[in-house]
Amino acid sequence: MMQIIKKSEQFNDVIFGGRFHANKPVYVGNADTKPYSSLYYWSNGYINEACEFGLHPHEGFEILTFIFEGKNEHYDTATQVWTPLHAGDFQIIQSNSGIQHQERIEANSRAFQIWFDPNFYEAIKLNPSYVDYSGKDFLPVEENGIATITYIGNGSKAKVLTPNLTIKKLFFENEIKTKILLDAEMSYTFYVLNGSGYANDTAIAQDDAIRVSNSRELELNFKGELFYIETPTTIDYKPIWTI
Repeated sequence: MMQIIKKSEQFNDVIFGGRFHANKPVYVGNADTKPYSSLYYWSNGYINEACEFGLHPHEGFEILTFIFEGKNEHYDTATQVWTPLHAGDFQIIQSNSGIQHQERIEANSRAFQIWFDPNFYEAIKLNPSYVDYSGKDFLPVEENGIATITYIGNGSKAKVLTPNLTIKKLFFENEIKTKILLDAEMSYTFYVLNGSGYANDTAIAQDDAIRVSNSRELELNFKGELFYIETPTTIDYKPIWTI
């Protein structure tokens, strides 16, 4: 099964007087964007002017932030220092028993923030942690003929609590027709970071999200960059939003 969620069909939000625009392909409250598996929330943020999210708490969730353009400075109560994150870098917050953090984001930045439920009621028994990763340690390698960065999954130095999670970015420098092999027991969301083309003969463009499940392949005719998340279709615990 494949579902394409256009940017206009996602939850779109504007805050800080228009300085921050976000489209959210995974968001509670919208039937087309509702959470699934362990994936609870996904925001693609465009920052037009510098802004700051003040100190605020998190608990239980595993929160990943990927910086694609610009710069983000992050402070949390686990490390008690300000840490700069530049384009290509990413961070993993395991909020667990509770953590507070704040962020300063410079103008002309773009970032994903993605929340996972690693088994909420087990996670809150653990101490919180924060780890940041440099983009220079996550360079593309050829995988099935496609330049690929593996952020989370086999071969990655980054470790997560969320079970059986894979996150990758695919680069298509030239328009190419190819098939991405999938696991029929896993669910996927592919996000068009930039570029355009077709997925299973349906047009896709920047900021579209493509949900795929119960499938063994995705046929692409595409030029640009795709970011994707793979999680089990069925998990062995109840995610927090279903309880």
